[in-house]
Amino acid sequence: MNSMKPAVLIIVLNYGMYNLTLKMINELHTELDYDNYSIMVVDNCSPNESAKVLANRSKDLNYIFIANGKNTGYAAGNNIGIRYAINNGYKYSWILNNDVELREKSVLKELVGILEENDDIACVGPKIYNADGSICAPYCRRPSVWNMTLGAFEDKKYRISKQDVAGEVYRIYGCCMLLKNRAMAEIDCMDERTFLYGEEAILSERLIKKSYRTYYDPAVSVTHLGSVSMKKASPDSKKRQILEQEKSRELYLKEYRKFSPFEIWFCNMMRRLISLVR
Repeated sequence: MNSMKPAVLIIVLNYGMYNLTLKMINELHTELDYDNYSIMVVDNCSPNESAKVLANRSKDLNYIFIANGKNTGYAAGNNIGIRYAINNGYKYSWILNNDVELREKSVLKELVGILEENDDIACVGPKIYNADGSICAPYCRRPSVWNMTLGAFEDKKYRISKQDVAGEVYRIYGCCMLLKNRAMAEIDCMDERTFLYGEEAILSERLIKKSYRTYYDPAVSVTHLGSVSMKKASPDSKKRQILEQEKSRELYLKEYRKFSPFEIWFCNMMRRLISLVR
């Protein structure tokens, strides 16, 4: 690793999609304008030959490979990489989904610059495009009962108005986020009680308790291919998705936000309706 720039560990979580993971690693090695990084691939107990294929390719494609013995979900899987980064001298961890494509070579350099210049910013993310060209607007405001329910569409309009505005936000998207490892050590990484969904809001709450901020930087961007594919899920997959969202939301609202049982029920019911309308 080159010591002139801060050391970054790029963490790619794999579950059954080793072709996407290998494609991403090739793209990082050939396109990324940053010369002090390592890549770690964590296979989250894939049900196919992913672990074997990825282990065999780790030397020639120059990445660290970890085979997780159990599918522990997004937070716990990525925590394997974050804790490795903390214990091995990396200043930053870059969480990157394997279905993300770079839109600018300078994306990592730009995000590192934000964290280098701001001691109290612990998490930064770029503008996220969907595969259809639409933009995932940033979550600027801390969720309330109002903007999670009856005010959800007004809140979305507000978020869209801020999609080109750099600044502090409540949370960014977990498919591409750069984390300050000093801060991650202070909060003991991400909450592993979630399996999928809701991790970013919980991460923001953990960081807020330690007086850290989260930042949105639309000067650079990536494309998240998975955002569109989720909309094409089967009815059964959609039902499982909603159940996983509700489990994570209940943890977030009950433990981190201290919402009442009625407020949690109301939020879950309204979010379920909103999900079915989309």
